[in-house]
Amino acid sequence: MDIKNFSRVSWSDEEILRISAAFLACTRDAVIITDLTPRILAVNPAFTKITGYAEAEVLGENPRLLKSGRHDRAFYQAIWISLRETGHWQGEIWNRRKDGKIYPELLTLNTICNEQGEPTRYLGVATDLSQFMKNEERLQHMAHYDSLTGLPNRLLLEARLQHTLERASREETRAAVLLIDLDCFKTINDSYGHAVGDALLVAVAHRLRTRLRQEDTLSRLAGDQFVLVLEALHEYLESEILAGSIQEAMEGPFVLQDGNKVYVRASVGISVYPQDGDTAQALLIGAETAVHRAKELGGKQFCYYTSALNVQARATLAMEEALRLALEREEFVLYYQPKVDLRSGRIAGAEALVRWLRPDYGLVPPLEFIPLAEKNGLIEVLGAWVIREACRQISAWREEGLAEIKVAVNVSARQFRGGALEAVVAKTLTHYAVTPSHLMLELTESMLMEEPEEAVARMTALKSLGVLLSLDDFGTGYSSLAYLSRFPIDQMKIDRSFVNDIITDPGSATIATSVIALAHKMRLGVVAEGVETEAQAGYLRQNGCDEIQGFLFSKPVPAEEFAALVRQGARLPGPEALRQSRTLLVVDDEPSILTVLQRVLAEEGYNLLTATSAREGLELLAKNPVQVILSDQRMPEMSGAEFLSRVKVLYPDTIRMAMTGYSDMATLVQAVNEGAIYKFLGKPWEAEQLRDQIREAFLYYEGIMVLRRDCACLKATP
Repeated sequence: MDIKNFSRVSWSDEEILRISAAFLACTRDAVIITDLTPRILAVNPAFTKITGYAEAEVLGENPRLLKSGRHDRAFYQAIWISLRETGHWQGEIWNRRKDGKIYPELLTLNTICNEQGEPTRYLGVATDLSQFMKNEERLQHMAHYDSLTGLPNRLLLEARLQHTLERASREETRAAVLLIDLDCFKTINDSYGHAVGDALLVAVAHRLRTRLRQEDTLSRLAGDQFVLVLEALHEYLESEILAGSIQEAMEGPFVLQDGNKVYVRASVGISVYPQDGDTAQALLIGAETAVHRAKELGGKQFCYYTSALNVQARATLAMEEALRLALEREEFVLYYQPKVDLRSGRIAGAEALVRWLRPDYGLVPPLEFIPLAEKNGLIEVLGAWVIREACRQISAWREEGLAEIKVAVNVSARQFRGGALEAVVAKTLTHYAVTPSHLMLELTESMLMEEPEEAVARMTALKSLGVLLSLDDFGTGYSSLAYLSRFPIDQMKIDRSFVNDIITDPGSATIATSVIALAHKMRLGVVAEGVETEAQAGYLRQNGCDEIQGFLFSKPVPAEEFAALVRQGARLPGPEALRQSRTLLVVDDEPSILTVLQRVLAEEGYNLLTATSAREGLELLAKNPVQVILSDQRMPEMSGAEFLSRVKVLYPDTIRMAMTGYSDMATLVQAVNEGAIYKFLGKPWEAEQLRDQIREAFLYYEGIMVLRRDCACLKATP
């Protein structure tokens, strides 16, 4: 049957019952049907899988057997009132599995009526939210710990350092910050590669831990820099002793996986509380200045921060003064980075990014002046200018005959909390006659969670003006689902840190796709930033991301160049993925085998893609819609089982097969048991048998897709 004509077919009662049964059997959501008592009349397999109760154990029982004890009587009374008055209720609820574990779920209840409109049954559909909660916990961990070494990151470091300073002030003791910089790391990293460099950093972190006291905090700041916070010091010389111990720990060789030995040295910069500062930021800056001095002196030594090392401080003061004058002289300019709709490939809007065109210097990167503007309070004035200039440009483009373009501007934490943002936005929209919905304010997750209740109030006030709100860098902070549901946002942005490795790292891919799914459930748009390759764009498109921005389409450009892109109708190349042809990916590191397979399968009519490595295979999967994958088991860098296990996470709908000799059988059997492989073919293979197995794999895939579409149609039918 042509699937396009599915909705036009008249179904018999028997067919409807059969399809309904198939839907109940295949859906991942738990379904429960009760009478009005209520007594359970029917449940589907997903219900038994989620709750742990067999069907026979719950039939005839009251659904209260799932009660967790976390909700009071008023909560359940509200549910019944809603069912009686509206015939519907939806919300989050905590229930208890058979084994006693409590879990969260999104529950939808509906009253089913007969032809006379009289209630006869209740229908409940529940989505297990446990995985969402686990992802939230993972995001929280990622926000505070370095993914490579497991050490606290800068965010957690600053929090602990602040706690240390408060304790030192209270107990009248000293504290110290030691910034440890590896002298030879870049040479090793360039010579042996990033994988060896990462392994070396992990080994260095392990050695450093052996020299610490229990109360000390070791953090990885960035690259090959580590920070050590020492608290409860009675004499500043204690920090000098530990610096020497750290350098001593680096003396021995580090043995690489290939048996080679490398040596690293450590330069250490020390700042001491209270002599060198009484804030976390001051001590970190002091330690950084000191470590630069240690490296200038030849490395492998430590230096204290002293008043003599104030050259950088004077440069900072000079930059502050230049920044103030820049605001008066209007030396700033906005660049616009296009946002592209992944479905149409067309420009959907832009993000406005401020640049400083400093006389005699040229363009100053934002990272060199934005943090300084935040520190000295100039960010509020600069932020107001950005909003005014963005709206002026929207108006100018409109007068030039361009359609009114949606522009997003970044709002700093200080500007958001300052109290004047709402007035600035309202006045600017009116002055330039800009449609409010064409201005989007991008707010970072961390700024909103500092004072979430006040953030909700401020966001509500901004929404009342008609502007759009975007949650920027989502996934790098620590917002809870409870607060996320209260923030009146229109869009989420996936941080570039998750996009970078999205086609090879199942962890990054899982977070990104979870964000997309969560946003769409909340009826929010999703933008991925930092998209630089076609493979990244292809994977995001396949997983339903709405828009992207990044160097793949365009870097940030001046207003005139952005307008030219719009006038030219510039588009992201459309996905070949929309073709409905059967696509087979074959991965084998031997080109001769690929040539033979191409010849064997030439008459089958497949869109045949070939790759000589697992990495190349992942690139092709991101760019193309592939239904069936055939991979050799024995490949360098990554085995077929490892490759297909990764594909299982990244592309769960694919049908995955492996080719192997008998010596690899145990590994393949394990992969089959884990669901990574649909089946494996022995070597050498018979040509006709191979063709039959691949045909069967495509039929299996198509059967799953038809059943899924049938279930979706049934679910959408009132």
